[in-house]
Amino acid sequence: MIPAGSDYLMTISHFRRLFQIFIGYRRWFLLSILLNIIVAGGTLVIPALSAALIDFGILTGNFENVLDLGFLMLIAAVVAGICQIANASIAVWSAEYCTHVLRKQVFEKIQTLSFGNIDRFRASDLLVRLTTDINNVKIAVMQSIMQLMQAPLLLIGTIIILHFMAPSLMWIMITLLILLTISLIIYFVIVEPAFRQKQIRIDNVNKALRETLTGIRVVKAFVRQNYEIDKFQHAAQDLRKAALRPQHVMAYLMPAIIGMSIMGFGAVYYFGGIDVLTGSGLQIGNVTSTAQYILILMMPLLIIAIVLPFITQAKASLSRIFEVLDAFPEIVDPDNPVPVDVTKIAGKVVFENVSFSYRDDAGNPEGEVLKDINLIAEPGETIGFLGATGCGKSSLVSLIPRFYDVTKGRVTIDGIDVRDISQGVLRSIVGICLQEPVLFSGTIRENIIFGKDEITDDEMLVASKAADVNGFVSNIPEEYDGKVSRRGSNFSGGQRQRLAIARALAPKPKILILDDSTSACDVATEARIQDAISDIMSKATKFIVAQRISSVITADRIVLMEQGKIIASGTHAELLAENPLYQEIYESQLGRGLRPGGAA
Repeated sequence: MIPAGSDYLMTISHFRRLFQIFIGYRRWFLLSILLNIIVAGGTLVIPALSAALIDFGILTGNFENVLDLGFLMLIAAVVAGICQIANASIAVWSAEYCTHVLRKQVFEKIQTLSFGNIDRFRASDLLVRLTTDINNVKIAVMQSIMQLMQAPLLLIGTIIILHFMAPSLMWIMITLLILLTISLIIYFVIVEPAFRQKQIRIDNVNKALRETLTGIRVVKAFVRQNYEIDKFQHAAQDLRKAALRPQHVMAYLMPAIIGMSIMGFGAVYYFGGIDVLTGSGLQIGNVTSTAQYILILMMPLLIIAIVLPFITQAKASLSRIFEVLDAFPEIVDPDNPVPVDVTKIAGKVVFENVSFSYRDDAGNPEGEVLKDINLIAEPGETIGFLGATGCGKSSLVSLIPRFYDVTKGRVTIDGIDVRDISQGVLRSIVGICLQEPVLFSGTIRENIIFGKDEITDDEMLVASKAADVNGFVSNIPEEYDGKVSRRGSNFSGGQRQRLAIARALAPKPKILILDDSTSACDVATEARIQDAISDIMSKATKFIVAQRISSVITADRIVLMEQGKIIASGTHAELLAENPLYQEIYESQLGRGLRPGGAA
């Protein structure tokens, strides 16, 4: 439906913001307006010259007038054509520039968003906004500059000329304008929501594609290709139906406009011919030129019919683009961050009455995943977190580097609330290896030194050896200059984890978080990594999140969690002697003749 009230104002605001991109290039817009005026003028003057050529040249047998007026018509057509080409060049440049600026702004904005924002937008949705939506805006900008600016000039010019040239035929023009305007309004009412639905269906298709392609190995392993094909076909079918509706309406609109134009053309010759034969003052040249002006009158409406779908799509796309640009990061730096000397940080971490909730798509807190957490980690201490999946282990450690903010309570480092430290400084203090070992296309070296620009080769090698990377890298001909494929697909799961651990160790953080980071490594490799980390990071405070006891058995303290609460804390020996749940976990993993880690 046609946007009303605040929706309409929002639409105007979006296009005004889009125009601000070109604020430094006003001269190009002024030139484009000038070129459009010339094109419109050339288009409007040709029928008038045609009328004069017929009345004062052909009908009077004046060969000189025919030549002179014909030459002027040729000049008008050539000038209009050249200006149209020049304006098209400006339109293409403007559209590409707009695309570049918007894509850059959206990408930069995404880099500022917090984990919570990214959770709600979803990667596939952001990808559509960076590609399809921005491309829709580009097409709309190009078409608007190239054609839409001419529409009002042609419309106003035609009305004025016909008023003086053939006032008796003005009723035909008014009737056509009314009919075509009604047609365009109906078109817009139907198409605007249809395009919005189309974009939603595109998001669904992209989501299905991303999930299937990311998990293609799982799909094949469980022979679920037909299931995934059916699921994708349903999403694609929904998209096809959503895309057909606006295309069908557009397909009906164009013949309707052309048909009305032809009827208007015929009406002009019929009623104009009667006026000429009855001697009402209308000349033959006036009738023929009026017919041409009726066709020119249709041009603005044809232009609107052509450009309107692109503008409608751009309106929906701009709303989605500006939704990202206007998103407020949940995690922001304090106005006056506490000055911190990173070299003097000891690494004492304290959780004081901490509770935490994730937020839903509307930004409202959901149920608490952490409840009244109180914990002190002394400098250099190794804390292991153990518990069932979903008990809140990863959520708890993600509060230290402020990936999320606490709902209640506070987290401090050396007595300073993490919310009072700038994010750049905080994350230079805290190094983390996330659950999923994400690697980037490039080289092994580039991935390891990713966390800090000033890392030397010696520091990189120390981190690599500690993470047990050096062993398999030395077998690669290019060694640390060896290529890393997209998402590290040319390495095994354990190798990717070790590279991610090396990346976390290389900057030498004061606080190190390993979030289930050795789950894909064998027990012997895991033990070597833990020993090496203990040696090179002896002064750092270390948090190890794990599913298996072997990963935390040597920790100074093991924290046992259940349903978002700490239910026990102590050394392995203390928990094994006193805590029934820990005894059950130990028995299931290590107490039945199994080697550490649960391997047979």
